[in-house]
Amino acid sequence: MTIASYEFEQSSESGRERLVLIPFSRLLDITPTKGNAACVNGLHATRRICGTVWNDGSAADPYAVLNVAEGRMELHDVRNVLTYAGGGAEAAWGPINIGDPIYYDAAQDALNGVKLSTAPLQAGGVVTNPFFGVAIMHQDETSASYPKGTNLAGSTQEVTILCAGLNTGV
Repeated sequence: MTIASYEFEQSSESGRERLVLIPFSRLLDITPTKGNAACVNGLHATRRICGTVWNDGSAADPYAVLNVAEGRMELHDVRNVLTYAGGGAEAAWGPINIGDPIYYDAAQDALNGVKLSTAPLQAGGVVTNPFFGVAIMHQDETSASYPKGTNLAGSTQEVTILCAGLNTGV
């Protein structure tokens, strides 16, 4: 098996990288996109490996390379939804603040084209979303940059995340 090589920009000065090869069939979203969050399907929702796609493979080479290193810092789009109503529509929102947990949220991909949110439960309100990391300040931000979003409406915010990687247990 040959995996194509891609150029990338490292996500933090700490040099954190732990690359793993995952078949598309084991990902929650079987159509990974380079630079997006991804999560590996597993038996227990809160113990899933989550990371960022470094190589999104192809139909002929259906494997993704994920960076699953704990403690890496990455910038991702995050939806500020907290809960869902019946039918999967967003019901409540909240501002995203430093230290808030960020979850891999498959419902948001369909609704808004993002992979992450602040909702701890999936749209059905029963299954836990996999933990991805916590919101932190980027080196170019100040505390005045937070909170991001409001509790009045849903919005997608660019958030720096301290990623949990292999340590996804909640």
